[in-house]
Amino acid sequence: MTSSPKWTRTRATRGFTLLEVMIASAIGLIVLGAGLVAAMQMQRRSQFEEQTMQAQTTGRVVMELISADLQRAGAGMGNAPIVFSDTRVQAPIQAWTEPDLRAVDVTRPFPADANFALPPPPPSHLADFASDVLQMHWGDTRAMVTLANCTPPPPQPQDFVRNDAQVFCLVPNSSTRLAPTVAPSTPALAVNPSRNMACHVRVTSVDAASNQLIAEVGSGTETTTVPPCGTPGDPLWRVSNPARESWRIMQAQSAAYRVNWASGTPTLEYLGPGAEDWVVLSRHVERLKVRFGVMSHAPPIGFRWFPDPDPAVNLPEIDNCTIARCPIDQHPDASLEPGAPADDTELRLRLWQRVREAEVTLVVRTPRPDRDAFDPDEAMRYDKEGFPIDGFKRRTYTFRVMLRNFAAGGLQPPLVGE
Repeated sequence: MTSSPKWTRTRATRGFTLLEVMIASAIGLIVLGAGLVAAMQMQRRSQFEEQTMQAQTTGRVVMELISADLQRAGAGMGNAPIVFSDTRVQAPIQAWTEPDLRAVDVTRPFPADANFALPPPPPSHLADFASDVLQMHWGDTRAMVTLANCTPPPPQPQDFVRNDAQVFCLVPNSSTRLAPTVAPSTPALAVNPSRNMACHVRVTSVDAASNQLIAEVGSGTETTTVPPCGTPGDPLWRVSNPARESWRIMQAQSAAYRVNWASGTPTLEYLGPGAEDWVVLSRHVERLKVRFGVMSHAPPIGFRWFPDPDPAVNLPEIDNCTIARCPIDQHPDASLEPGAPADDTELRLRLWQRVREAEVTLVVRTPRPDRDAFDPDEAMRYDKEGFPIDGFKRRTYTFRVMLRNFAAGGLQPPLVGE
């Protein structure tokens, strides 16, 4: 009877054995490690999902920006070709297929840019991710002025809105907003809705008192000296019936988009109106591709898409078209398109004028790759969309925009006859 309490006190005071502590510690470490791994996996997944949402937001924002500029293309001139200089005539909307902008090319308006690069060449899995360059032009009607027939001394004609090489006549009380304030000149477009032509000019002064606007015809350092834009007495500038038609000059605006790989990361860059240098829009857009719906005037009436990879059609990009590869039907109005195209350059210009819809495809990727999503020691694998499995999550956005400033028939019809 006296031994039981003694045994109980001894048992209660001796605590856990070393083996019990070691086992409990091991179990605790296992549980803690499992919890840390699960927490790290959840944090990694949360961060990756956040990056994916960021890429989706970027895609939507870029889509809205490009759509807005596509809607502006041709404002004030429709799809009339723009004469920029003696050597450059361009449509209000144009694209170049995967160009290398490091080198000068007379078919493109961009100077050589040493700060540009295409995707890394093979054996890189990104070698096929080169992008197109898209450019649009339009006129700003907020600073628009209307031209009037000049009153030169006889025997010069009285129904021309251009007095000599640089003098354009204005209606009374014209706005002076086109007059340059900082730069030597203001880039502008001389347009007439009844003429299938727009002329790029550089406005140097606007004199409301004498109703005259002084401008050099041309763009940048290049001039236009050949007809029709470069000749004051060309019938282009003649307005026989001012009640039916008129010339206007408005400030020239343009926008261009490209994807630059010079930093090693794909960077969507933007060349805005009046800007000299490209600026960064996003570092998540990996590729920009465009194709165009061209109006056909021969049955069946509708669009032909350039490019069209269908073997039965097999049409290339418009800037790669030739007369042999891209047959074009004749316009029913011979005053707009007289005869067949004389060469490939004329063919491509006509195709650009007939563009009615643009389709843009953007490939947007996450800012950082998921290192646990692939094994760098294995050969590169590709998903069902053809994208490399390199840890980046990609989203594709394809959208179409109707060009509201282009004529429904593909070309601007004349309002008056000569």
